[in-house]
Amino acid sequence: MSLRNLVKHLVDKPLDLESRNLLVDREKEIQILNRFAEFQSYGVYGVAGETGVGKTTVLNFVEAKDACVKKINITLRESVDSILYDLIYNLARALEVEGEIAKEARQIREWITEEVASVRGFVLGVSMVASASVNFQKSQLPRFNFFAAREKLAELIEKTVQLKRKLILLIDELDKEKKEDVLRTLDAIKSQILFENLVVILALPYSIYREYSADRMRWNEAGNLENIFKDIVFLEPLSKSDIKELLIRRIHEHLELVSQEVLEIASDFADGNPRDAIWILNKTVFENVGEKRISKEHIVRTIEKLVGEYFAHQLTLTENQRKALRALTDFTGSKEDLVFELQKSGIKRTTAYSIIEQLVQKKILLLRNGVYRLSGKFKHVDMDSLFQIR
Repeated sequence: MSLRNLVKHLVDKPLDLESRNLLVDREKEIQILNRFAEFQSYGVYGVAGETGVGKTTVLNFVEAKDACVKKINITLRESVDSILYDLIYNLARALEVEGEIAKEARQIREWITEEVASVRGFVLGVSMVASASVNFQKSQLPRFNFFAAREKLAELIEKTVQLKRKLILLIDELDKEKKEDVLRTLDAIKSQILFENLVVILALPYSIYREYSADRMRWNEAGNLENIFKDIVFLEPLSKSDIKELLIRRIHEHLELVSQEVLEIASDFADGNPRDAIWILNKTVFENVGEKRISKEHIVRTIEKLVGEYFAHQLTLTENQRKALRALTDFTGSKEDLVFELQKSGIKRTTAYSIIEQLVQKKILLLRNGVYRLSGKFKHVDMDSLFQIR
């Protein structure tokens, strides 16, 4: 059996209903989102988390009885205008397959296509070239009719809800944007997406969840995210054992090609992010595809190569920082536990606090929910050989 057989199982792509057997530890979050979709009568909801943690995957599993569920991706994100017409275009296109609303959806798609073509010449699934000369002054160019577009969006949603009784709108890719841009967009179209029997669920950046959770716990203070979102589901990073299970499920037919140590190291490297685990194992297989089996030495060599390529020329470490890292390879605990561990290595208490702060800033030391640990990206590499001494 060749290592080439592993490659097709290590492709980083979101899971869907057909690949549900590969899903690990997201059933609770999917259940909550499905309850939003089925039982809530209206409102904007979110799913948030770090990049690569599985937001698109959980959106792919949203279902609701007696409701029309449509998932769209926002790919044009230059401005509030571009997000709005991308939303209208993709929603209209998705609804063209629904017999009762197909005609209206097609008309609105054609309207937004013509509107955008005359202003910017963006590509919305078809080639659209601006007819205006590039030498025109900005004042001479036509302006996008934002208000008419909002009315078209409301019209499309209202007709769909009337015919389908309920619409579940899933919007992906907004989590790639800055928090301020996402909120500005939602604020601009809020009145058009607050319909009875319309439930909107968006993929959101982690920064929005962090602020939202703080707003929810305050009373009569600054902060208004609770006025925009009814609720937000947060996807925690997966545990090391979950990451390992995820990898085993993907390559279970070829487990004899990978040692258990490799799976352990790949799970460490991930730092709770499934995308990183799949990526590092994929890279290791590619770099050693001529071997009969992937061993610990292979994945460690791949990690050292990548860390050296991505980090070594950007990061410098003091001798005390190196000493700290040698002592923290397997450490997990609170700040006080961490300081005590560094003191045992001969580092003064005041210096230990400074080192902790510096290593967290460099993202070599991770802090999650009050617990510190060495990032798996650095756990299995030789710090002395890779990093310069400052």
